[in-house]
Amino acid sequence: MERSWSWQTVLLWAAAVVLVNVLWLNVAGQSAPNEINAEDQFQTYREVNISPVFGSSSPMPAAFETVFSSTSLDEGNVSYAIKLDNETTVHAWSGLLSDEAPVWTGELDPGTYTIETIVDEGIVVEQQLELKPLAAVQTVGHVVLTALLVLLAWGEQGVRALLARRAASQPTQQKEKAPFKPAGYSQEENPLAWDASDSPWREPLR
Repeated sequence: MERSWSWQTVLLWAAAVVLVNVLWLNVAGQSAPNEINAEDQFQTYREVNISPVFGSSSPMPAAFETVFSSTSLDEGNVSYAIKLDNETTVHAWSGLLSDEAPVWTGELDPGTYTIETIVDEGIVVEQQLELKPLAAVQTVGHVVLTALLVLLAWGEQGVRALLARRAASQPTQQKEKAPFKPAGYSQEENPLAWDASDSPWREPLR
């Protein structure tokens, strides 16, 4: 029975490790949208600051989507570029209004980025940058969460063993006897026991 419970405990902790890691995987996969340009709010230069997550310098997955449209023009020149520290070009694209701008996907290191968008007058620009900040520390998160659960499992077993050892080491309390308990008399030793032969009213001898 003890071994059966031990296996059940191991299976429960293994299920907890899997569940926590699945939850962390879903959380790390969440994206945070950042609006760069909108229909009524357009600027040629937009600055985006990407901060490190938990002090990690690992790059984070990113996706940049751009849509060009116009109600007054049939054709026009459009282009955009993503630059790190306004110097290093991470990605650039140029084309015509009739062209469909592809969605760029990649990784961005922590730092300051400048998005430069150049279009002809009368063209509306919609741009959005999606980041997955926690994905940069996803592997570290799996390792840390698994290690914490393993330590918690060992700690629980250690506490249970310590409590069981302490309970076994405590002496059992014996029932105390009364120091001046009156001694009982048996029927033979009772001095007040009545004997029928000692009665003064005896039957006459015949």
